[in-house]
Amino acid sequence: MTDRPVTPKERLLQALSGQKTAGTPAVPAYLCLFLADFERAFYIEQYRRRMKGRSVHRIEHEEDTLFRAQALYESYGILKVRPDWIEVGQGASRSWAERMQIVAEGGVLFYEDRSMGERAPMHKVDLPWGDAQLPSLSRSQADIWDGSAQIQDVSDVDAQVPIVPAEELSARGDYDLPRRVVADYGDTYYISTILDTPFSQAYNLLGFQGLMLAQHDRPALLHHLLQRQLEQTQEEMGAWAATGIDGVYVEEVFTGADLISPRAYDRFVFAYNQPYFQQMRSLGLIPIHYVCGDVIPRLERIVELDIAAVAVEESKKNFQ
Repeated sequence: MTDRPVTPKERLLQALSGQKTAGTPAVPAYLCLFLADFERAFYIEQYRRRMKGRSVHRIEHEEDTLFRAQALYESYGILKVRPDWIEVGQGASRSWAERMQIVAEGGVLFYEDRSMGERAPMHKVDLPWGDAQLPSLSRSQADIWDGSAQIQDVSDVDAQVPIVPAEELSARGDYDLPRRVVADYGDTYYISTILDTPFSQAYNLLGFQGLMLAQHDRPALLHHLLQRQLEQTQEEMGAWAATGIDGVYVEEVFTGADLISPRAYDRFVFAYNQPYFQQMRSLGLIPIHYVCGDVIPRLERIVELDIAAVAVEESKKNFQ
């Protein structure tokens, strides 16, 4: 009588806990980026079939969540050998579904926001998540150079980074997608999502130059922003943990030794990463910490964090 085969999830959990594994677990990082076009195409096709020649279809949240899950599974199906994890992001909120409809015109399917009277072709924008507005979906995803003008004082920070409790986040409906993926595949595959550390998240508001200069010009305001980002992301961790996912691929940019000093790293990165990862672990989520840039001088500090593994960028920009 042969032993039961080890599941992909078990194999990956063994590796992350330092145990000997039955075979080598394979988890391509950011596979979601490669599969995004396929996932979107499968998602659109389900609406095309659903409409059956009709010109308008009102989005229903439960149906939309199902379509997203099926599209995710179909996209993974293009791979000859599936990886040991499934990456999943948020779906769209119930309030998004309530105001949206799909419109067919000239062979093209459009999202149409009935409350704003705006449209966006489904094949030209990313899959909406949360309570996304159509203009933001259509906007170019260019790198942010300097957004510090929008953050002048702590009131601006508080307005830009509201603290929404985990229970409220869970109730919106956009975490129904990962909850469904866990229900469908959580026994077999390791289910993971992607989150940023507070310093990386601050880039979305300050931009690269703004984030670099704030460390020297406005350290008190930067600390307030980082604390605010920490508190909000900890609430998001709670919402994610409630879905039953296994772990988080925690990305961090602009913290390598090629960009900021050891002192700046300790003050603005490490000080917030410690409670960040402690909270993640306390919720039962397994963190893999991905760090861009010259990570070698940071490793002595990084190993003090409560993480399961470190992922590093390839050698470039004069670092190995």
